Amino acid sequence: MSSVSALDVEGVIFDLDATLVNLGGFVDWEEAHRRVFETYLEEGFSESAVRRCSGEGLFNMLNLMWEELCTTRTKGEAERIQGRAYAILAACEAQGVSRCRLMPGCFEALEWLRERGVKMGVVTSNSQEVAERILVMKGLLGFFTAVVCRTPALRMKPHPDQLLVCFEMMGVDPSRGVFVGDSVRDVKAAKAAGVYAVAVPSYFTRREALEKAGADRIIGGLVELPDVLASLSLHTR
Repeated sequence: MSSVSALDVEGVIFDLDATLVNLGGFVDWEEAHRRVFETYLEEGFSESAVRRCSGEGLFNMLNLMWEELCTTRTKGEAERIQGRAYAILAACEAQGVSRCRLMPGCFEALEWLRERGVKMGVVTSNSQEVAERILVMKGLLGFFTAVVCRTPALRMKPHPDQLLVCFEMMGVDPSRGVFVGDSVRDVKAAKAAGVYAVAVPSYFTRREALEKAGADRIIGGLVELPDVLASLSLHTR
């Protein structure tokens, strides 16, 4: 891979939780999972059906239950039920907003990108309200051209839908972009969208899993991101 200017990268999208900020460390995810699980039961799904979808975690459950909803309910009913599940989850996430904090090197990395005219966006599985509250509270919102959050209209990561919409909103071709995230779901979404994937492992992700998912680079923290971007040649991918 040849060495080129960072300006070869036209757009960088970031995951939010555990990448730009630590929100999840202050959210009771077990309680959130339980409440969302019960919501689907209340809407008439069998326990076995919901349990089958919930084996790989809360956000994968939401993706799989959306597919179930789309095949078993009308479009309006599917959106209503998923919207209800999302609202319950948002209430759980909101409990951690006041205590969330920036990840090390976050502000410095964003400033470095802004100084070089690189467009930036956020793609997150968190709710729009929670994400925007955090970005405003931490003084980050002004860095971003687009913020794409959880909505029934788009499949969440590891699907590429949110990323592709975000790059379109930014006016950047995905082949000239980078996605920075902490999870296997982030890496898989980037690869599905044809985007260079930079992984920043968090407390719940393993380097081996990120490598297996196809991460192009794995770094120890956002403080390393400028050097990585300065060395990229997206032409050679």
